[in-house]
Amino acid sequence: MELLELKAALANGFCDHCGATVSKLIQLGEILELCGPEHCFDYETGESIEVAIALCLSYHKANHLDAQQQHDPCHISARRSRDGLD
Repeated sequence: MELLELKAALANGFCDHCGATVSKLIQLGEILELCGPEHCFDYETGESIEVAIALCLSYHKANHLDAQQQHDPCHISARRSRDGLD
């Protein structure tokens, strides 16, 4: 991931999952964290691309849990486990 892409993920100022804003998270003593790369579909080019996503702490932790509720450092393999694809 390029630094510019990482900055862009945080620039929106909210969690991509729950929509919590940075100001709300700060009140809760939390911050936005980067998780990525996330596979997305580019509608203009028709290609699969990878982008960083900004997540609140609670969803970032949940994003890395596998089907057995164990932490997986790779959120993609954790999701595949939760979805029964592994």
